[in-house]
Amino acid sequence: MPAEDLAYCTNVAPAPTVRALVASLDGLWREVRERAGLERLALGLWFHHRVARELAMSPAALARVRAALATNGLAAVTYNAFPAAAFHARVVKDAVYRPDWLAEERRAYTADVARIAASLAAPGDVVPLSTLPLGFPKWDAARRRAAAEVLVGVALDLAALEQGSGVSVRLALEPEPACALETTDEMLAFWQDDLLPVAGARGGDVRRHLGVCLDLCHAAVEHEDPVAAMARYEEAGVAVHKVQVSAAVHVPRPADDGQRSLLAAFVEPRWLHQVGAADGRVAADLPEALADEELAEAGPWRVHFHVPLHRNEVGGLPTTRPDVERFLHHVTARAHPALLEIETYTWSVVPGASPDLAGNVAAELRWTTEALRT
Repeated sequence: MPAEDLAYCTNVAPAPTVRALVASLDGLWREVRERAGLERLALGLWFHHRVARELAMSPAALARVRAALATNGLAAVTYNAFPAAAFHARVVKDAVYRPDWLAEERRAYTADVARIAASLAAPGDVVPLSTLPLGFPKWDAARRRAAAEVLVGVALDLAALEQGSGVSVRLALEPEPACALETTDEMLAFWQDDLLPVAGARGGDVRRHLGVCLDLCHAAVEHEDPVAAMARYEEAGVAVHKVQVSAAVHVPRPADDGQRSLLAAFVEPRWLHQVGAADGRVAADLPEALADEELAEAGPWRVHFHVPLHRNEVGGLPTTRPDVERFLHHVTARAHPALLEIETYTWSVVPGASPDLAGNVAAELRWTTEALRT
């Protein structure tokens, strides 16, 4: 896979306005491309919902983004339509899952991002949009079926968008720990028991425009083998539209006082850091896990904290980088690998990290590119 086909998600940096977004393309992302030694840098764009609305409604604003991408050697190849509000607010936590897929605001935000994606792409392009796994926390069957009705409608809208623009925008549900859909089993059950029956009743086929975003950190927290997960989706006829290349914190002995002390440095107020134990239990956040002595005996733990890919240890604890490397070796052997997007959005809170964001991102890109070649 050429280095220019590996994307980096822009949700690592706040961009609360169109002006701020353009400034980041002219500044941070141009610098990243240059420091990574790339002629072209692929991006997974993320928009605050107000930015998405302005870009979807204003040709002039969209033209500014298009020009900034072209001028700086950048290409928008995918979009992160998961967080819809201020992803770098002082406290985000479970607000990242709002609005959920039963709220009209979620459908409207996704439609805006899809229109932007189609406008910035060329006819014939396939552009994945990742989105949340329905909502948070777990949902009952009635809510899942209601969400399936909404998502089938979105798939039909995306089919109409493709017919009009020639661009195939595809929505990818992203399983995440402690959410309505958190494992491969739950995603496949939702697909078979809810999405396909609803689509059949409405006379539509959702297989082209709906699918999955496989996040390697999320899979690690669930103690899932990502290569096996990929195979199961394919066997079930569920498209993996993109893979978010990310690593989790691995805690071999969570009952050990020394390891718990190291893990305390990862507690921070902005984002949720779900913790998955080897026995399948999942704590909704790291402080909750650290307070649970019984869970500590069910080690090892995996922590939902996207840590740098190019480091095999962070804050004195190992990471799941070996799983990432094995997965990358697997996809490079495939004739048609899924789109890969690095999503380390936590640089501002990674223990011991350099404040040089452009340098950090460029280092990850270089490491991942090399891993794809070996």
